[in-house]
Amino acid sequence: MVHCLFVGPTKDLRLQALLQEYEKRLSRLWPISVRSLKEDAKTIGKWILDHQSKGLLVSLDPAGEGMDSSGFAKWVTSSSRDLYFLAWGAEGPSASLPKFPCRRLSLSPMTTSHELARVLLMEQLYRSGALLKGHPYPK
Repeated sequence: MVHCLFVGPTKDLRLQALLQEYEKRLSRLWPISVRSLKEDAKTIGKWILDHQSKGLLVSLDPAGEGMDSSGFAKWVTSSSRDLYFLAWGAEGPSASLPKFPCRRLSLSPMTTSHELARVLLMEQLYRSGALLKGHPYPK
């Protein structure tokens, strides 16, 4: 199962609509959970502690490992563990969060808004699922 945790709100209504559309599309391909949390270190820290042993935590990070769409799709679709993607707010993860084991992933070497990065993540997850199911979308 794929889980997406978005820290802080998505304020842009157009991007909210895209996120909802990709969540709807993804739900037809595989189980997905999308959740938002307030930018509160205590709440986020508790969520991380509660989930770190349930699967692989993947922190979106501009300095993280980069992948092309094909590599991302192969990695996501071959994982035998639940994947928990953490998409941070504009300031990134709080320095007061405890250190936690995770895979750090960069979606692009370019700078984008945190809200647009959420849409990019959902689109790449949809692309991966469509590829797995033989859907024509990835072509």
